Amino acid sequence: MRCLKDCEGEFTLVDSPIFYELHKAYFDARKNKRNTTNQLRFEHNLEIELISLCRELETKTYELKPGICFINDFPVKREVIAADFRDRVIHHFIYNRINNIFDRQFIYDSYSCRENKGTLFGINRVKKFLKQCGNPWVLRLDIKGFFMAIDRDILFKLTMEGLKKNKCELIEFLVHKIIFNDPIKTAIFRSLPSAWNDLPPDKSLMGSAANCGLPIGNLTSQIFANVYLNPLDQFVKRVLKIKRYGRYVDDMVFIDNDKNILLNAISSVREFLANELNLTLHPKKIKLQHSSKGFAFLGAYIYPNRIMIGKRIMQNFRKAVFSENNIVKVQSYLGLLKHFN
Repeated sequence: MRCLKDCEGEFTLVDSPIFYELHKAYFDARKNKRNTTNQLRFEHNLEIELISLCRELETKTYELKPGICFINDFPVKREVIAADFRDRVIHHFIYNRINNIFDRQFIYDSYSCRENKGTLFGINRVKKFLKQCGNPWVLRLDIKGFFMAIDRDILFKLTMEGLKKNKCELIEFLVHKIIFNDPIKTAIFRSLPSAWNDLPPDKSLMGSAANCGLPIGNLTSQIFANVYLNPLDQFVKRVLKIKRYGRYVDDMVFIDNDKNILLNAISSVREFLANELNLTLHPKKIKLQHSSKGFAFLGAYIYPNRIMIGKRIMQNFRKAVFSENNIVKVQSYLGLLKHFN
């Protein structure tokens, strides 16, 4: 039990598990946001902010603050709605509560936003898949405007079904609040309107259908993406019986010696996405080829006997080398490059 000063200057006894969970969530949230304006403002009044959040959660009066909307051109052009740091703390609070529950439900070869996994893990898994096959074909699929097309009703239903054995009114309240929030309506815009001119409509929440879309970049959006596509993963593994399959967000790879199995999978996946998840398979990103030709996946170019760095990463590495004050970034790229041939 701790005695802390609240926003009115009076001392409050804090004996709530939620407070200590929020304290941990704060440290998780600040790892990659240290010294930003929002983070410093929150830290300056840390105990007051945490007590305030704790009370709002206990009374279920928590509301999200406006995010900052802008266009980011690196590494690819996309719309970003950066959540207020206070809301990022809540994102980590939710993640810490539900991640382990869902992680046990996901297939092994779902790589995004999972502990001890990620892009390098996914690349090495695909390399292993190729070695397991004698003469493999490779199919790569992508979903059109994935984050902007996520149906919020379907997502909430899938999330609640996944949490049914771990029911909690607070988490249900927060999950509903996050999923059905429409951040574009309250966002503070930091990019000029012209920045959206050459951005495809399916890459912006402004072009999303009613009750659809999640902001790119939020921690909750990442775990909800895995929840949303878990039925697809189960369908591929259990119904289509494709053993060598992996997914990073909506970037999918299928590997098999039988080309016809992969050809048939295209229409099956397209139909499942449309009927069950209200999603569209990207017609221009269906690529079926023999593995001997090499193929791009998660920033790498993979051949049966070697893995090369992708063009985009190499271009960005060159820019870092010839730019001033980029020593840390160059060292980061060198650490990455050692994993490739």
